[in-house]
Amino acid sequence: MNKEKSESKKLIPLYLQKLFLEKTDKTHYVRMPDILSYLESKNIFADRRTIYAAISLLNYTDFEIVGVQEKGNYKYHHPSRLFNTNELKFLIDSIAASKFLTEKKSKDLISKVKSLGSSFDAKSLNRNILLSKRIKSMNDKVLRNLDYIYSAIADNKQLTFQYLQWNTKRKLVIKSEKLYAVSPYAVSLSDDNYYLIAFDSKSNDLRHYRIDKMQSITITNTERIGKELFQSFDIVDYSRKTFGMFGGKEETVRLEVKNDLAGVFIDRFGESAGIRPNFKTPDTFFARITVHVSPQFFAWVFGLGEGVKILSPETVIDEYQKMIEKVLGRYVR
Repeated sequence: MNKEKSESKKLIPLYLQKLFLEKTDKTHYVRMPDILSYLESKNIFADRRTIYAAISLLNYTDFEIVGVQEKGNYKYHHPSRLFNTNELKFLIDSIAASKFLTEKKSKDLISKVKSLGSSFDAKSLNRNILLSKRIKSMNDKVLRNLDYIYSAIADNKQLTFQYLQWNTKRKLVIKSEKLYAVSPYAVSLSDDNYYLIAFDSKSNDLRHYRIDKMQSITITNTERIGKELFQSFDIVDYSRKTFGMFGGKEETVRLEVKNDLAGVFIDRFGESAGIRPNFKTPDTFFARITVHVSPQFFAWVFGLGEGVKILSPETVIDEYQKMIEKVLGRYVR
């Protein structure tokens, strides 16, 4: 029996750590009677000296427990948290907004994030998050796919996979029976979707693939190629130039833009947007941007209405006009 008591007392630091994580934070404390009562509920009976020794041990392991004197007695708390309440709310909202996670996986991750807070955080963290109202991925293997991709990158290996696409029955089906074989180099989060950035030896170029549309990923024994091309690759610059991750020929496009749209260009392109005044027409400015010209880019320009006019190059103007004419042709009566 004495041996059992001795063994159970070895668990005191672990139980105290759990108690301080759940029941204390920067503004909430426990007192010695609370600690002793908590341990008794675990069938552990200890004296104050044992508790002081356990607190000292936890502090030695960098789990900070602070004692504050109060009317001749002390109250104790674990003031520093890995995440504060606002940070936990941000993590929960980010998970809820992530389209690449299924509703089930989102709920699972949110539950885990909530456990990082104290019991006093529970009320503010238990908010109504309308997961069912958001567009959520129907592919529950995204996180597993990421594991494969990161492992292939770390081991400098190529990988193969099947690529999926939506059909009219709202089902993901195989796009091609032939396996894709690529050299993975990076993962990018863009427009709420995860993308694999990889070198494709067939096109001899970098390509991107929606990770939630990948399945049957296999890491091969073949070493990656295309490293030289990726070394000069700037993923932030690439994401900024690419609209909706739809590729196209890279062009430097010059536009005339109304002044009240300056913020739209700065928000999209940041410091890379070349902006200068138009002295002939003071209510407009000239913008020079480098983009991957695609229908999605033209749709973005069109959405800005009469406030934007493409000035050069002529090939881009011609392409834009042809697209508009094709669209208008569908509405001719």
